[in-house]
Amino acid sequence: MEYRFVHHWNYTLEEEEHQILEAAISISEQQRDKDFLKNVASFIAEHTSVQYVLIGILSTDGKRVETKVFLKNGEEKSNIQYPLQYTPCDSVITQRFCYFPHDVQQYFPLDVELQELNIESYMGSIFLTEDSEPIGLIALMSEEEIENAAFAEHLVLVLSPAIEEKLIRIRR
Repeated sequence: MEYRFVHHWNYTLEEEEHQILEAAISISEQQRDKDFLKNVASFIAEHTSVQYVLIGILSTDGKRVETKVFLKNGEEKSNIQYPLQYTPCDSVITQRFCYFPHDVQQYFPLDVELQELNIESYMGSIFLTEDSEPIGLIALMSEEEIENAAFAEHLVLVLSPAIEEKLIRIRR
């Protein structure tokens, strides 16, 4: 299976990317109201140019994900529940981060949704509780290779603590 840990890439931020990260920090300091996850997902989608962003919480048995926000081209879609098995999201839970730059469908032939959504590229990261237990995940999915994947990962990492805090509150 081909996936890369982007955080091992040698990467230097450009000035515009610094400004985007500053804006992300501002978002992470905002009140965690009911629209917080949607606002974060929209921000990520806008600045990574991916078609799909989902933020989900794990079931208590860790075998399913329930989306708390699911965006397609910036528009909110109905939340869904799905099993982790046979999906790239399962790799996120075991690897904590993964990136499939292209041909993600070939690695997960039983994930029908990847085919239905025409997903070519996938990036996912795990969210953890204070005890380092998995609580949820984020997935960025695109119909073509994700542009500037290193920056996309950086953006997700900057926003992760705030997202984790919100998911922990939801779980309680």
